[in-house]
This record gives sequence, C-alpha cells and structure tokens, in this order.
Amino acid sequence: MNEFQQPINPMRIITGNDEWSFCTPVFAIAISNSHDVEYLTINGNFYTPNKIKFAEMCINGQWIRLETNHLRTPDPSNI
Repeated sequence: MNEFQQPINPMRIITGNDEWSFCTPVFAIAISNSHDVEYLTINGNFYTPNKIKFAEMCINGQWIRLETNHLRTPDPSNI
C-alpha cells in the first residue's frame, strides 16, 4: 500500500510525445520501495514515470525539471 503525500512546492507532470505536450498539476506523490514513484494529479489520474516525459517543481518562482542523478560507486578493484 502506498501512502500519498502532498509536495511542499507546486509540482506538475508533462505528458505527450514529440509532437505535443500536456502539463498537469500534481496533487500528491507516493514513493514505495525507496524508488517507485507514482503521481496523483488534481483531476484524479495516476501516473507512473514510464507514462510521463518528466516532472517539474516550482522553486522560487522557477519551474525546475526533476532529474535522477545516479552516483557512481567505485570499483573495489581500482582502489
């Protein structure tokens, strides 16, 4: 079971394809298993990351694209 939480700053998701984009405000987000994200939009639809182009968060009046940066772990044989 996922527990949804409202984001502190306004969020929106961008859906679509190469020809068009549609922006939908996010009402709540859920994170399960420390990595699975699900977005609940204000119109009641659920979206997973594979159904959207990207998500944005409004910070200090600017919409910032949310991205994942995977940190490299050093190879023990090179240490």
